[in-house]
Amino acid sequence: MLKFTLALGAAMVLASPSALGSNPTEIGINAICGAESALSAGVAPKGIILPGVGNSSFTADTANPEAQAWFSYGMQAYHAFLHAENKQALAKAAALDSTCAMCAWGEALSLGATLNTQATPQETAAALAIADRAAKLVKPGDDRAASLIAALQLRYRPVAPPEGREQAYGHAMDAIARRYPADDAIATHAAHALLIPARQDDVSGVPRAMEILEAVLARKPDETAAIHYYIHASEFAGHAPLALPYAERLAGLAPGAGHLVHMGTHTLMRVGLYEDVALENAQALKVDAQTGVSVAASATGPRYYLHNYLFGLGGAMMAGDGGLALKYAEHAAVGFPKAANVERGTTAQARSLVALGRFAPDRALALTETPTDLRILKIYRHYARGEAYAIKGDAAGVSREAAAITALGAEAAKASETGNIQVAEIAGGVLAGRAAMLGGQPNQAAVLFAKAAIVQEKAFPVPKNFDPPPWWYPVRRSLAAAELKAGRYAEAERAAHASLAEWPQDALALRILADAEAAQGRSGAARDHRAEAKRRWRGDLAAVAIDLS
Repeated sequence: MLKFTLALGAAMVLASPSALGSNPTEIGINAICGAESALSAGVAPKGIILPGVGNSSFTADTANPEAQAWFSYGMQAYHAFLHAENKQALAKAAALDSTCAMCAWGEALSLGATLNTQATPQETAAALAIADRAAKLVKPGDDRAASLIAALQLRYRPVAPPEGREQAYGHAMDAIARRYPADDAIATHAAHALLIPARQDDVSGVPRAMEILEAVLARKPDETAAIHYYIHASEFAGHAPLALPYAERLAGLAPGAGHLVHMGTHTLMRVGLYEDVALENAQALKVDAQTGVSVAASATGPRYYLHNYLFGLGGAMMAGDGGLALKYAEHAAVGFPKAANVERGTTAQARSLVALGRFAPDRALALTETPTDLRILKIYRHYARGEAYAIKGDAAGVSREAAAITALGAEAAKASETGNIQVAEIAGGVLAGRAAMLGGQPNQAAVLFAKAAIVQEKAFPVPKNFDPPPWWYPVRRSLAAAELKAGRYAEAERAAHASLAEWPQDALALRILADAEAAQGRSGAARDHRAEAKRRWRGDLAAVAIDLS
């Protein structure tokens, strides 16, 4: 059995910045540099058992130790959403022992849908054939294996059940979990099965999935599969903070699985631990690059790499970590070359420009346009330039960039590009508001920011769009700043609270809230919120002008 040891060392054990006792910015930058070194070195060899991808255990009905090893790894990779790896491992386990019913079950399972992937009709047909073969391999009296295989046969049958293929599978797995209430392997699979329909907005299985997972975590609080699915389940249920005690340690429990290193940041983002979001996603980039997942032949590998990148960039921006945000921005060209994939490269580069606008204004103003730039990149380029002009106090420059974005939005409307229309409306509105603030017109700015905030909240409602947020910050925070500058302190306080309700622990919103409270004579509350704002901001909070909030 071939194993591959990652040279990740102590950096694989993640903790909060305070626990690490080091400079968080340097930690994040070093992780991204490690990813870049790994990418330049090439892809790791395939057909290996990667260490540290989870701790879930599942015993197959085989006396072949190599088949069991590949089966165990395949099941851990399945729960870690290492999609290509779990398919390869489980197929190998089945090939190593052609009499192993559960090995064949695992191979059939790997071809089905997961929370993040769909099965093609061809995969479904192939999976049914394998499940039927698995049924013939069940040993006498092995009701557990027979039940699990029968659930897959139901899932993959040629005509989907009336309730839906995945719904029927989830209910079948739930019934098995009730028959084996102390079986953690069955429990985590049942919970996952119940959650899969939530991707199509059917959340009927979420409460039962949470009940199952909470029972597992009560027995095994470090069970990586249960933690992974509990983070998803708590998000679907609208109670993300419930997963925080588990999310904070998931990366350290599965340091070799980039998706699980990243996964805890779903919860961290929702509770406002933005610097930790930036750091853990930087580490996830490094892990994926070192294992080769980021450049895997399957579409899922690069997709997760971009997912981690956007999460981490967003966390760095919200934490005010200019050094780390700029490193993320520089990584866009390295991690997502347009020659490899124009869409992913454009997405990464476009989002990265915000970091230049806020933390490297001269670089933002030096940006040039090429004839081949997609419209979204043009919108973000003008937005970044507008933020740069705002930092320099040039209201006229900000207005010019806002007008350019408005023109691009009109072009997008003619082409029916919904996403570009929405981003242009938000970006243009923010810059128009910035110009009004710089021009000493906070009343006008409040109107403009309110309109942009409404567009943002309608287009990208937080409950469904923190995965990661499509726009980099809450525009309602800027509305609060405008109300504060206009001397409407009660209104500023209400807007700040509304912003913090969906983007908690946002340092700039906390500072606005503190100023509004102080202006109304509530010095104690103001002192506490100002102190919290300083704790949450990596840079010099006092250096951020109210016009840029």
